[in-house]
Amino acid sequence: PTSLFSHPYRMKFSYLALGFSLIAGLASAGRVLKEERKAAPRVWEEQGPVGQSPDENIKLTFFLKTEGRDALEQEFLERSNPSSPSYGKWLSNDEVHAMVAPSYEAVEKVTEFLSRFGEVNSKTSNSDIMEVVVSFELAEKLLDASYSTYKHQETGHKIHRTLSYSLPSEIDKYVALVGPTTRFPKPKQLKTSNSKRMIDGVGSYNTPANLRELYSVNDVLGGTAKDNNIQAVTAFLDQLYSASDLEKFWEKEFPAGADTPIKLVGDATTGRGGIESMLDIEYMPALGALNPTEFWGFSGSSPQDDADEPFLAWLTVVSNTTDAEVPKVFSTSYGEDETAEVPSDYADRINVEFMKAGLRGISLLFASGDSGSASDAGTCPNDRFMPMWPAGSPYVTAVGGTSGGKMPESAWGGSSGGYSDIFAAPDWQADVTLAYAELEDSDMPPASYFNKTGRGFPDIAAQAVEYPVVVNGLTTPVAGTSCACPCSSGIFGLLNDARLAAGKSSLGFLNPLLYANPEALNDVTLGVQGGCGRVSGFPAKQGWDAVTGLGSPNYEKLLEVVMKLQ
Repeated sequence: PTSLFSHPYRMKFSYLALGFSLIAGLASAGRVLKEERKAAPRVWEEQGPVGQSPDENIKLTFFLKTEGRDALEQEFLERSNPSSPSYGKWLSNDEVHAMVAPSYEAVEKVTEFLSRFGEVNSKTSNSDIMEVVVSFELAEKLLDASYSTYKHQETGHKIHRTLSYSLPSEIDKYVALVGPTTRFPKPKQLKTSNSKRMIDGVGSYNTPANLRELYSVNDVLGGTAKDNNIQAVTAFLDQLYSASDLEKFWEKEFPAGADTPIKLVGDATTGRGGIESMLDIEYMPALGALNPTEFWGFSGSSPQDDADEPFLAWLTVVSNTTDAEVPKVFSTSYGEDETAEVPSDYADRINVEFMKAGLRGISLLFASGDSGSASDAGTCPNDRFMPMWPAGSPYVTAVGGTSGGKMPESAWGGSSGGYSDIFAAPDWQADVTLAYAELEDSDMPPASYFNKTGRGFPDIAAQAVEYPVVVNGLTTPVAGTSCACPCSSGIFGLLNDARLAAGKSSLGFLNPLLYANPEALNDVTLGVQGGCGRVSGFPAKQGWDAVTGLGSPNYEKLLEVVMKLQ
């Protein structure tokens, strides 16, 4: 009933579950198929139907369709444009949510429907994200789904997913996506060296000291802006944080970072450290030393916690964290094949979350991927290169990889990059990405393999090999764009520190600034990306290219640029 709430303010609805007798009609009611896939990815092995234990629940997250998307994007781009008088004038979280609030009718109808199953929790001030915790049996009735348990063949991680789901027509038009349902995460499998000389990290050349010298950071430390400048890494699927590993890393690799404040956020944080998670939490503060750093960990598993989709859980927490407490930079090593795995409706709604964050002055950096121009499985279906998501989103900064450990850098062959098949090149990059695509050099791949007018990625790059990482007490050499992303993110954390200490705003969405100032990055012109079979991937070239972007960050040059801005 409308008297129970006043949209768009935060609200919680608590109704009594009506029982199965009142929802039996769902099966015969008109339904709309939302998502369907033929099978799970090969690396996820089905273990059988989910058991119906009353102690094992699932947290269903509903992302509602929002209004005002065009206005959101216009403000997002205008305030991110370094040539605009509005540059850096970020909005508050409440202002952003007011701009994209779902309709009153949408909130009312979806809430009324979900309340038949349990207590509905609105996670944002405008109710564009709602959660309901139910048993798997109820979830299957609600979504007309069949949940099974799947085990990752390499990591052993278990998740619960369905291959299809639908919604009653009465609420389908208001809902963009529901999770966890058909999306299978891809745990990062970082490359490590088997060479005997690399045991315990001996020979790993991309130490904090080397990276700081390479990117002109040298002895610069952050922490001047204190709690106004939080930076964070994300971790999914039981990639956990180990305080003892970090302590040993500081002792062995970078003692100057030992006083960096560390805070844990999320439902899965401490335990036996993972390679991915420890890489992130060691190298972001190694470059952005002394800036308050947070470890945001989400498991996505049950029964310890209600099963959910960790990527959506992260976005939800970002969206409901106050402006004073939300990190100004996030480094995320998460990705999947774009066209094969990502429905456009799903991507469009997630892009709204990316823009909401950017308009608050938050920088989102994503590793571009480690499969070169191919899919995550190393293939090029239908003789086409495979773009990556969310690195290929026009609303985030994608970080590719380089190698060599010294200048001039060379493109790392595993660095994913290319052109989106879903999103067009935005204005801030369209000229340079098209110019590269139309090069007639003999080492360019066939034009039929990619969409030359699509969003080009990565945007920047950094060293992606031979990082000594302390995990479980031992130092392991690691490679991947998952190395490059926290390294770059820490540098932007330092730039934020300088601006905020001077009374300026955080940098927010980085790409328009970077593409307007390519001379502030180290251009990479050597090396080539891995391809498919006899077809090579994209080569590094002068200016932007689809393997290293604009190049690697030069802290001194970038500092000069950002301190001149309002």
